[in-house]
Amino acid sequence: MMDFGQELLQEFIEEAKGHIGTLEAGLLRLEEGSYETPLLNELFRAVHSIKGTAGFFEMDKIVTLTHAMETLLGRLRNQDCCITVAMIDGLLTAADQLKELVNNPADQEFIAIEGPLGVLNALNGEAQEELSSMESPQGVWDLWDQLTGDAAQEVAAAQALAPQAEILPVPGNQNTVPASGNSAVKEPYTEAGRAKNGLFEESVRVKVALLDDLLNIIGEMVLRRNQLLRITESIGCEAPQLDVVTHGIDSLTTKLQEKVMKARMQPVANVFNKFPRIVRELARSLGKEVELVTQGMNVEMDRSIIEALVDPMTHLVRNALDHGIELPQVRLDKGKRLPATLLLHAYHESGRVVIDIQDDGTGIDLEKIRTKAVARGWVTETEAALLKESDLLSFIMKPGFSTADQVTAVSGRGVGMDVVKTNIEKLGGKVEVFTTRERGTTFRLLLPLTLVIISSFIVEAAGEAFAIPQANVKELVLLQPGNQRQKRIEFIQTSPVLRLRNRLLPLVRLADILEMDGNNTDSAAYFADETRTFRILVIKSGSLWYGLAVDAVYDTEEILVKPVPAALKTSGCYSGVTVLGDGRIAMILDLEHVHLKAKLRLQDEQLRPTAEETSRPEETGLLLFRTSGGEMLGVDLSMVARVEKVAATALQKIGSQQYITFQGRIIRVIRPEYHLPLGRRKTKRNWVYVILPRFVRFPVGIMAEEIYDVVSTPIQLEGCHISGQSALGSILVNGHIVTLLDMYALFQAAVPEYYQASQQFPAEQAAAVAPRRAKILLAEDTPFFARVTKSYLESDGYEVVVVEDGVQALAALSSQVFDVVVSDVEMPRMDGLELVRTIRAREELKHLPVIALTSLSGATNRERGLRAGFDLYEGKLNRARLLKSVVAVLQKNKQG
Repeated sequence: MMDFGQELLQEFIEEAKGHIGTLEAGLLRLEEGSYETPLLNELFRAVHSIKGTAGFFEMDKIVTLTHAMETLLGRLRNQDCCITVAMIDGLLTAADQLKELVNNPADQEFIAIEGPLGVLNALNGEAQEELSSMESPQGVWDLWDQLTGDAAQEVAAAQALAPQAEILPVPGNQNTVPASGNSAVKEPYTEAGRAKNGLFEESVRVKVALLDDLLNIIGEMVLRRNQLLRITESIGCEAPQLDVVTHGIDSLTTKLQEKVMKARMQPVANVFNKFPRIVRELARSLGKEVELVTQGMNVEMDRSIIEALVDPMTHLVRNALDHGIELPQVRLDKGKRLPATLLLHAYHESGRVVIDIQDDGTGIDLEKIRTKAVARGWVTETEAALLKESDLLSFIMKPGFSTADQVTAVSGRGVGMDVVKTNIEKLGGKVEVFTTRERGTTFRLLLPLTLVIISSFIVEAAGEAFAIPQANVKELVLLQPGNQRQKRIEFIQTSPVLRLRNRLLPLVRLADILEMDGNNTDSAAYFADETRTFRILVIKSGSLWYGLAVDAVYDTEEILVKPVPAALKTSGCYSGVTVLGDGRIAMILDLEHVHLKAKLRLQDEQLRPTAEETSRPEETGLLLFRTSGGEMLGVDLSMVARVEKVAATALQKIGSQQYITFQGRIIRVIRPEYHLPLGRRKTKRNWVYVILPRFVRFPVGIMAEEIYDVVSTPIQLEGCHISGQSALGSILVNGHIVTLLDMYALFQAAVPEYYQASQQFPAEQAAAVAPRRAKILLAEDTPFFARVTKSYLESDGYEVVVVEDGVQALAALSSQVFDVVVSDVEMPRMDGLELVRTIRAREELKHLPVIALTSLSGATNRERGLRAGFDLYEGKLNRARLLKSVVAVLQKNKQG
């Protein structure tokens, strides 16, 4: 091979990899039956492009192999032969060898191509024999004459009279067929298209090292920006002009950061596209029939995370095919469909990317895990009998664990799941497992969008600053001295726990975990001190919840993540280090290892309310805020995803609408005073607040001039002092009149176009499935939600009976006939999960449609609800969604 420039050679390698990827994906499409000329043209161009450029570099083996591939693809394209499975296998094997040659250009002479080349030559020989066995051209003309009389002669005469064209010489260097970098040319070639696209390309190749340098520079800019904001906050009153300039710098830095991060983002399709081939080959070797389904291919993540996902996902996919999915005859005996389904699904949730690897196979045998755990000595038989499903599933992540009965080339050696867990945790992620016997298993990977710049809470413990990733903080709890605080912090033996809306969360102090406090204050004594004010962050790490007490909570800040110094790696509680805007060094907490070091046993169990709690009205958390006119509004806290502090200069106006950009998304901002009869005026605030809702698929938020407070209070509506469907009513909170806002009704009134496609459904559909007035049982223990939900349902013509908990619901079901049950999840005496399990266990009720209507969000809670037996799992205070769900279950029940 001649000595060409390394840069030119590297460019060829990158282009060739892209063409090989196109070739593999296209061949699999051919195997599925997409026998289309444009697809064959695409494959032919990919191989031809590699051949032409490899000839320039004198890579003779690549030229020889691609020539044989090109010959076979050419005959398929010209319809000289029919495609067979053997041809697909031969071309895929050749593509594998081609990949090996491209990846190792210096070792060409040591890489053998005789095997795949021999297969291709044999296939080309068969194709030639098939072509030769066809009728001769003369025989075809004879048949044509018989059918059309003299038509053939007339055509020949017309051709003879056609003007002769001059054949011109072709200029040099025209020995390759042009092919675009992303391979497919789906539209007919036109001169206009060439004139438009020939001079300028929409994309250019950029070295990864350059992107890394840009990201490091923008990270330092974010740090300097934060420092500048801290300084201007302290002297802003003395220099108002400086305040305006710094806000402009803040906005521009944020935009630049988003653009650089966007440049590093890659779609998960770059990972998912590797698996059709893997699934095809492994399914054939195991004798199984599997259909691979991919969703969310356009979800984007940082390049470094995308690259690190290949190995863990490959292991999970291989596990699903080997352990999870049954042999075809076994599936048929169980009444399952063929082929089996393997789903790869990527989506966004709570500022993270979630990837599900889900199969519909046999599920995980929990009893087998229990037996193995005892045999390995991890637990005793007594302890094993008490373990919950989540505890048992955690054993499969231990080194050396395997339930395979025999060792095969695919699995059984007990190596893999612990490596998957370790690799995902190195990315700042988490692995969760959900399984249902004979229905399948889901492995869920929770991953950050990026590893470099993250949004974090800055807290203080024992005089030191720490950063806590904002995605893990579900809420903040401030407990001041007084009787109310005593009801929130309790003790189980000597361990403190936080009572949070009928749940007990383990409570730990950050200074104790990190062994920072010099006086070694006993944890129980610390939390029992009635004179203290406690600042507690409610942490969610994977499926685990706990309270983390700190000395102070400062603002949120975007931080640049740097590696943990070697001296601190043994602690295990840190995932990185950063420099804050005031110049202080802050360690970034690894919240998974924080709870492990605290030796917490976290269980997701609901509490039975005390007699005192049963007798007093249930309290609802409310976020109170003011509009520009000064009126105070309130929204249910469980419906709020987050509140974002935004510089007034960051608001952008398009026509009469206002927008902000947040985490790479354009968010429409709604001012309630523009859609309700409220006062409004122009204000000159440097900062405003945008309330981002849960359970809304489109990007929209509510603008507030001031966040007043977060309160927990019984809701006793005092009527409504303003008109409008978005206003639910008014209540008194600490002497202030607060108008409760229905966020979803406000969004529907303000941006109806968002609802037209996804929320509305034809009225005739409802009439078709409910010829009579359907009767609905509503189980809801909060009077406010019961009243609002009942009004939603009655407005659509349903008869509604309201009960307060699961016990009353079962009593009502025993004495009356209902068409649908709509139930809250968190209720006293018997919660919604226990209610739906009881309904499914009763022969006379097991087919009754049951809808969960709850404020418990997140994929984990949703999956737990659906496993318990709910038909649908919906959020509260979304009228259109609720009515659509009722129609859906009624229609399904009627058809079933």
